[in-house]
Amino acid sequence: MEQLKVKKKDVLVLNLIIFLGLSFVFLYLQYAYRHHLSPFSMAYLKKSVELFWYASVPLIFCAILVWRHHRWSLPVYSFCALLISYKVIEGLFIEFNKIIVIALFCYTVISYFLYQLFSYYLSLASLNANYSPSDLFDPLLREMPCSIVVEELEIPGHLTNWDDEGCFIKTNHPSMLGQKVKVIIQFKGRKFEQEGELVAHSVDFKGIGIKFGKTPKGLNVFNWAEFNELIQELGFKPERLR
Repeated sequence: MEQLKVKKKDVLVLNLIIFLGLSFVFLYLQYAYRHHLSPFSMAYLKKSVELFWYASVPLIFCAILVWRHHRWSLPVYSFCALLISYKVIEGLFIEFNKIIVIALFCYTVISYFLYQLFSYYLSLASLNANYSPSDLFDPLLREMPCSIVVEELEIPGHLTNWDDEGCFIKTNHPSMLGQKVKVIIQFKGRKFEQEGELVAHSVDFKGIGIKFGKTPKGLNVFNWAEFNELIQELGFKPERLR
């Protein structure tokens, strides 16, 4: 799929980067504990760069990928978590320690929990265009027309991906939009409107990822939740547009 530039990063991304930093701290502390070293020793602190270079390089690389929402960020994160766990387990075979075992269990649970959250986050429609430059049809075989309204300016486009929380829209021309937008969809004789927030865009600014908030049902206007419910009942899925 096309690599996107994410304008508004979720707090989960920051937490994941902090966790990667704490992963190095965990490796650093367990080594000091097993070898009866002071973690505040300047000599050990300087030596740690040499001791744990194999972990620091992948962790820094992973943090960069996570910040950029790169498609390889999830596999690299898995590799980093497995690497830290492996090195800790390797030390336990040399000298068993109950405290380190408990700490490793907590680390494994947290890393798996963050993996699931990050996997779900990256699968959101607002962060997935559902097309790539190498596709046979540009961008999709079937189109679902819609329009984006920004400060009384209406920009035509069509949906390429959607879910309960947002959608991705492909426009015909590059569009520099503000943070707040309104999406209008004419479908089956009904007009659906929903205000949202621009969270991502393609490199050429023709693809736009929009995240919606929760809006109560109106009397005269249908919202995104009602549109999503309708297309689910009709069997429309983003995969069928390709």
